[in-house]
Amino acid sequence: MKVSQNQLQDLLELTATDMHLARSRQHIEDLKQDPVLLTLQAKFRQSSADFLAANNRLDDLKLELSRLETDLGLVEKRISKDNADLLNTSVVKNAQGIQSELKTLAKRKSDLEDAELAIMDAMGEAESVAAALRTSRAEIEAELTKTNQRLESEFNKIASGIELTSADRKQLAERLTHELLELYAQKAKRGTPVARLSHRECGACRVNIGATDLAEINHAPADELVTCPECNAILVR
Repeated sequence: MKVSQNQLQDLLELTATDMHLARSRQHIEDLKQDPVLLTLQAKFRQSSADFLAANNRLDDLKLELSRLETDLGLVEKRISKDNADLLNTSVVKNAQGIQSELKTLAKRKSDLEDAELAIMDAMGEAESVAAALRTSRAEIEAELTKTNQRLESEFNKIASGIELTSADRKQLAERLTHELLELYAQKAKRGTPVARLSHRECGACRVNIGATDLAEINHAPADELVTCPECNAILVR
């Protein structure tokens, strides 16, 4: 295939452009897997789960306290009623029954008050844990926001560069024939499509070309398209 020196230079520049685009796109993918970001996201998920569990624990304790307060209120009402009945009865047997019930109710009231105090202590601890987790979660969220902003800034910068480079590539490709572009695309699937020949070394595979092959390449007409015998990349002499 015949090719001019200008076309060879365009092919070489197209290769460099595509390599730059590939690196930029890979950089974007790397940003999505940024280790700092992934670590903070994992920490934030865990802190959110811990905070939710702490709040659920606190809600359970509040519900239990409410139940105890209701039970305690019923016991106190019953004690008040029994005391009133005791004052109004003149039957010894009835009085003995009421007194026995009052003794049982007093024990029940004492147990409920002890349980209430224990629940209130547990609530105090649960509130402290929840507050600490809330603070920790907020700090992690602030770090996560800062990291996301940094990565977004990098992403936008790279994306803008890709857009500009893609526009340059389009103009560069328009200077080449359809036949050359097809050949370029085929070779690009297997590796570096175009490289400069430096002395005996192929710039694509970095292999020194043998004396016989090098002689054939050097004796080929200047407008003849030549390739590396090792990697088949188009060589720019």
